[in-house]
Amino acid sequence: MWFRNIFSPKQQAALPPLFNEAFLRRLERLSLQAQRTLRGRPSGGAHLSHRLLPTSIFSDHRPYSTGDDYRYVDWNVYAHQDALFVKLGEIEQDVNIHLLLDVSRSMMWGSPPKLRAAQLLAGTLGYLALAHNDRLHVAPFSAAVLREFGPAHGKARLIEMLRFIEHVQPGGETNLRAVLDGYARRHPRGGLLVLCSDLLASEGLEEGLRAFPPPIWQVLVIHLLDPGELNPERLGPIELEDMETGALLPLVVDDETLAHYRRNLTAWQRGIESACGKRGATCARVLSTWPLERQIIPYLRARQILT
Repeated sequence: MWFRNIFSPKQQAALPPLFNEAFLRRLERLSLQAQRTLRGRPSGGAHLSHRLLPTSIFSDHRPYSTGDDYRYVDWNVYAHQDALFVKLGEIEQDVNIHLLLDVSRSMMWGSPPKLRAAQLLAGTLGYLALAHNDRLHVAPFSAAVLREFGPAHGKARLIEMLRFIEHVQPGGETNLRAVLDGYARRHPRGGLLVLCSDLLASEGLEEGLRAFPPPIWQVLVIHLLDPGELNPERLGPIELEDMETGALLPLVVDDETLAHYRRNLTAWQRGIESACGKRGATCARVLSTWPLERQIIPYLRARQILT
């Protein structure tokens, strides 16, 4: 069994404290749900492609062409029709998995910090990508994309990937449009993109997602929020500090203020969902306090993000 090798004392490969070996073992039965339209390589991946290619397990035929592999000729058809036909079927392929991880200062807010939930999610999805022979890219970002991990392929890169995610450093403001535009230009082949962010600076989200058109790209936006952001308390006179810019705002948090806040919160959430819908992206709202295995994973399975 692979875990027996990768976690053996001889390897001296200890899991980062953020991640749990027993939990990763239980992830073996899950996989990311990639659309068949994504372009991949027929190299032992776990995702079906919509392309029909020569294969021993077939659902269609085409006439034989010079250079075709004789192993895929349907000799039964040849015996009846005296003509050569090649068996075609859906192949399994690997795909590019891109994890964009927001590490701006606002992600450090909450208890636990939203960044911790984002790291756990990124580690989980990254593990599934490596375990199913996909090509994994992990890109932390704030105002720009920071040092990336990958492309990585195969379980041998698991410990390196988890350590990379655990040691990302938070800081800076968010510039979603610049981050998304630049990332799409550097990865023109497309793939499955997972954007994990609190989207507090959501300006530019719709314009940025324009750079990831289907069917080349499949986009999942995981919107991470702390429960305190959805249901703030009535605190009276306070001074708010923007965690990204440091700007201060004197405010009296009373019933009228909270009512106004909730109206704006609803409009903001609807705006994000609308921006994702217009660009063919799936939006999943996740609370940072949800237990990963008991709530987040069942939620993503119900949304057909995991299978």
